[in-house]
Amino acid sequence: MVEMTHEDIERIWDSVVHFIPDKQKLDAAVDFVKTLESMGVEEDEIKAIGEYEPKLEEAVNTVFVDKDDEENYDDRFEDE
Repeated sequence: MVEMTHEDIERIWDSVVHFIPDKQKLDAAVDFVKTLESMGVEEDEIKAIGEYEPKLEEAVNTVFVDKDDEENYDDRFEDE
């Protein structure tokens, strides 16, 4: 697990976001969130960055809502 605070994550995002064209920012944000998750950054810290910037908020919602939907889907079929 990687020790990072949401402030650390925001600093990293700020350092690269200016180089990303507006049309690609959401895709980049989703990939960024997925990378943080795969590195073992705590979910609460990742979710906290959603309050910082709208594209990150949308990315967090996309990544974690999709993940929650998959878990709910799996749970429905385990009951059968």
